[in-house]
Parts: sequence; C-alpha cells; structure tokens
Amino acid sequence: MVRASPSSARARAHRRKEEAWALGLVLPAFGLFFLFYVVPLGQAVWLSLHQEDLFGRDLRYSGLENYRQVLADPAFWKSVRTTLLFALMVVPLELLLGLLAALLVWRPYPGVAFFRTLFFLTTAVPTAVAAVAWGWFLHPVGGYLNHALKALGLSPQPWLTSPELALPTLAVVTAWAGVGFTAILLTAGLQNIPEEVLEAASVDGAGPWTRFWRVVLPLLSPTLFLVGLLVLLKSLTAFGQIHLLTRGGPMESTTVWIYRVYQDAFFNFRFAYAASEGLLLFLLLVVLAALQFRLLGRRVHYA
Repeated sequence: MVRASPSSARARAHRRKEEAWALGLVLPAFGLFFLFYVVPLGQAVWLSLHQEDLFGRDLRYSGLENYRQVLADPAFWKSVRTTLLFALMVVPLELLLGLLAALLVWRPYPGVAFFRTLFFLTTAVPTAVAAVAWGWFLHPVGGYLNHALKALGLSPQPWLTSPELALPTLAVVTAWAGVGFTAILLTAGLQNIPEEVLEAASVDGAGPWTRFWRVVLPLLSPTLFLVGLLVLLKSLTAFGQIHLLTRGGPMESTTVWIYRVYQDAFFNFRFAYAASEGLLLFLLLVVLAALQFRLLGRRVHYA
C-alpha cells in the first residue's frame, strides 16, 4: 500500500482548513437569507392554503380556494393590468434616461463632476423624501409645475388627482427616482469598453452615431440586460411612491398589484387572500425573469 507523502497530507489538511474557514464566513449570510427570505416565503405559502377569521385565529385548510377566489376577482385583474401598464411606462423611460445620463458623464471633461453628482443624487434620496418633494412640485393649486404652466399661458393640470394622469405621473416619478442607480451601472459598463475597440472603429471611418450603434451598444448589452431586468422587477413591485402620493387613487387608477395586496391584508384583513395575491406576484416575477433571460439573453454580446 502506497502511503501519501507528508507534503500531500499537509496540503489536504490546509485545503480542508480553508474550506471550513470559507464555510464559516458564508454560513451567516445563508442563515440571514434563510431567516428573512425562505421562512417568510414558507409562511406565506402555508397561510395562502388556509382560511382564517377576522382576527386570524381560526385557521382551517382550504387548499387552492384562495387562489381560485383571487383569479375570479375582477378587482385583482384590474390591478394586474394597471401594474403591467405602469411597468411598460417606467422601464423604457428609466432605461432611456439612465443611458443618456451615463453617456453624458462617461467621458471626463470640465464640469463632469457636477453632472455626476446631480444624476447620482437621486440614489441617495429616500423614497419618502422624494415623494413629499414631488407632492409639493405637482400640487394642483400651489405646485411649482402648475405655476410654470400658468406663466406660459397654459392650464394647470391635476397631475395626481386625475384618473388619466395619475399613473403616467407616477411612472415619471418612479423613473426619475431610479435614474441614478441605472446611470451608475451603465456608466460602469461604458467604462469597461476597451478604448482600442473605439479607436479602431474611428480609424475605420465610423462616425459617432455608427460607433454608438455598432460598437458601444453591443458591448454594453450585458450591463443593459442586467439593468433592464432590475428595472422591470422594481417597477412591478413599486409601492412607496404610490402609497405616499396617491394611495391607489383616484378611482383605483394607481392601485397596482402590490398595493392591492397591502389593501387586502391591512384594510380588509384578508391575510390568507393577500398572501395568495402576493405569491402570484412572486411567480410572475420569476416567470418574467426567466423569459427575459431566455428571449433577450440571446441578443446579449459577451466579450
């Protein structure tokens, strides 16, 4: 029998020690993930399969009855349509504004630090503070925007009190709040584009517009794909600005999916019903993320 050399035995012992040390560093993160994500998710699944009384004490197993009621509720489907329409407005607008901001601060020039601070400042502003500021700015009587419209001879608009304008207005507010984060990620992606590639394109006679479409955008596509996925998921779960500015109104025109869950849980006290709505939203997010990876991931050019 061939015995292992002392050096190989020491190497294996050192490797096992490193693996144990790495496992010890990772375990707290996994523990927090399990405690704050897996356990609540399991509780939501368990609750969604039960019926409860008004005080949540008399729980009885009901199977998929809550899901059947949710899917048969016209108010639920209205909130789904509102959510998808909201996302269709937020995602292109935020990606466009974030890309323009990233292109503006990509290259160093005099004054670029001011624009970087201006764009990235939205990331540091809490949702509550931004909502209050936007509420003042868009107030139908004393708002600065309506004052500006009056000065231009135009009629003031009920930005947050009109069923037709409230959702697009919230989409603009949401896109503005996310521009800083989007621009940070896209700026990092732009700065990773090799200068040699851009110089080679210039030598070949490509103009700025051609370089952007043929070189910059394809090389930026991995970052753009990731940012698009994050913006989509964020827009489908937007809550703070809606709660603070419109509370789902007027006439439920801004009652998105997650706000419907909030209302059913904490106003109608239908906790099991709200858990079913929340889990359906979770499944939608998973499916959309998978479809985005499946369909759009093929168009991503990895260097």
